[in-house]
Amino acid sequence: MAKVISRAETLDLSAFRLAIQPIPARVEEAIAKGVIRGEDLPRTLAPTLLLPGADGRADGAHRNRDGTLTVACLTEMPGVAPEMIDWWFGWHLTTTERYRLWHPKAHQKCAAAFDRAGERDPRSRYVGNIAHVDEQIGPGLQRFAIAFRPASEFGLDPARVDNLGTAVCARMTQRERGLEVGFFIHLVRRASGGSEMLSRFYLGDLRSTAPIVGPLVAAFMNTRRRRRRLINDEFGLYLLRHCAEKMNHLARILPGLYERFGA
Repeated sequence: MAKVISRAETLDLSAFRLAIQPIPARVEEAIAKGVIRGEDLPRTLAPTLLLPGADGRADGAHRNRDGTLTVACLTEMPGVAPEMIDWWFGWHLTTTERYRLWHPKAHQKCAAAFDRAGERDPRSRYVGNIAHVDEQIGPGLQRFAIAFRPASEFGLDPARVDNLGTAVCARMTQRERGLEVGFFIHLVRRASGGSEMLSRFYLGDLRSTAPIVGPLVAAFMNTRRRRRRLINDEFGLYLLRHCAEKMNHLARILPGLYERFGA
């Protein structure tokens, strides 16, 4: 059982402030190919991630025919157990200092809506919580509200998720626009010597948080042209690189962090 660290404690994190390393060559190759068209990877395929071959994709950005964009990224995580991922997502929300360990260059600020540090179940510390984050994705600063939700909300059977490992799922809202832009799933499956993470960002199913007029705004925004303009190809490729950088970096530091502060 992971121990709870009080927000008031000062932790020495210097050993885990490491530089970001180059991403795997296969991801660089996927980025060089550009955004893929004609091979849709829609959000309705999310439940297939639980199948042995998942959805058949590894790395890439896919522009779907309805204008939505799906970003896929595979991260091999030697030495990382799924329970470490659940612990991390509850633990790092507590302070910006911890959040910045994940990507020292791109991650700038993090604040959780609720203090769940006292929850004994690691998942309960982040599922149902909202992280307000500022992060650099490509040249632009993104200010997201990341609302962590149960895997079942996205069509993933909880029992099958537990059998495989874990799944971190959340809805993404651009705070400044009050516009929910989509959701992501990080499915972590046990593998020989550790885990593998299948990340999917399903972007472009737009929802406004504005009261009363929200449905009208969403109906106006959800056209192919507006989806392509708001979630453009360049952002998809930047997001693919960003995900590969931070998840591979997390795989490097997480076993040591968990041994030091979680186990």
